[in-house]
Amino acid sequence: MINSSDLNIRHLFAAVSIAQLGSISRVAEVIHISQPALTHAVNKLEAQLGHKIFERQNSGVNVTPPGELFLAHVRDGLSRLAMAAQQLRHSAKLKPLTTPELHITNTQLRAFLAVLRTGGYTLAARSLQFSQPSIYRAVRELQFFIGIPLFTASGTVMRAPEPVRHFGEQLQLALATIQSGIDELAALDEPGVGRIAVGSLPLARSALLPSLLARFSRLYPKLSITVAEGQYAELLGGLRNGSIDMMFGALRAGFALPDLEQRALFQDELFVVGRAGHPRAGQSAPPAVLRNHPWVAAAAGSPMRLIWESFFQDAGVALPERRVECGSILLARELMREGEWLGLMSPHQFRLEEELGVLTRIGGAVPGSVRPIGLTLRRNWRPTAIQRVFLELAEEMAGQLPPRTNRDAIPD
Repeated sequence: MINSSDLNIRHLFAAVSIAQLGSISRVAEVIHISQPALTHAVNKLEAQLGHKIFERQNSGVNVTPPGELFLAHVRDGLSRLAMAAQQLRHSAKLKPLTTPELHITNTQLRAFLAVLRTGGYTLAARSLQFSQPSIYRAVRELQFFIGIPLFTASGTVMRAPEPVRHFGEQLQLALATIQSGIDELAALDEPGVGRIAVGSLPLARSALLPSLLARFSRLYPKLSITVAEGQYAELLGGLRNGSIDMMFGALRAGFALPDLEQRALFQDELFVVGRAGHPRAGQSAPPAVLRNHPWVAAAAGSPMRLIWESFFQDAGVALPERRVECGSILLARELMREGEWLGLMSPHQFRLEEELGVLTRIGGAVPGSVRPIGLTLRRNWRPTAIQRVFLELAEEMAGQLPPRTNRDAIPD
């Protein structure tokens, strides 16, 4: 299957324009090329895609059903590309460009993104299997068109200022959006084919997500699923540049990011957890007592870390001095098994260890620890058909999860 970076952006712009105007001759006038050249470009695009995008009739040009699917994503991607270029110009207080998506080439995009990713022309050329002069020339052409320096040399490393890095992030997202259109066409040829990239925060890896992935892969065995594990800030960057489609995990309170949205799937709560033979096992000890044990604390700034700090601070108790701060559930489990370490966990995170008698709850649910678990998505994201089914299944399975287990608290 072809990639979005293989398609000529000028041809994509022409296809979107033909769909809008319904006429090849009118579009040829708009983008200043001959009608035969435009017809050839459309034929080449359709050959690459393996689908007819247009039906030629005496009255004009109509978009085919596969074309509607494909061009909806292309339209979104080109709009994002144009907006990215205008925002970069605006950051330097320059006037807007006229149809930048008509003038920027895919070679320029690939070269620029490769230099941004690798930090140098030599490594970029090697990664794309291009010559270094061709990479340098393509980046210079893009820089000349945008009107803003894209990189500055710092020793042997090429560095980009923040507005340029944001520009690159949006270009990656534009290409990922166009790729979704290609995926839609592939699914028409072979139902069940497609790709989903999921970002997973620590809780999601042990709660809903594994069951969801297992069930979905049984339903769609030809589907390519990629899971990127990481902390919130890292995955947020992947969500914004289109390298991941959605992020699973604890949702953030006071969330106010204009380009993203959150969807709650279920409510969760936290318990103090230790090994089955822990001195506090079977007890409901106050924070003043529990702080004397070593703790595994979540990474700073995470919802679980804020709950952990409030657990002690609300009781007027200083935070435990002996602690390891990390975002790894696996490390937390192993530490707890080795000694008197304690930590906060959701029942989903230690369900198997609790059933096997390895870990146990220390007291009842931590007060104020109820938090929403769900999805973070790009606002105005247009999922493919198979991605929509994935989201629907996530909501269905979340509704089937058992209710919170705070009724199982050990009585005082």
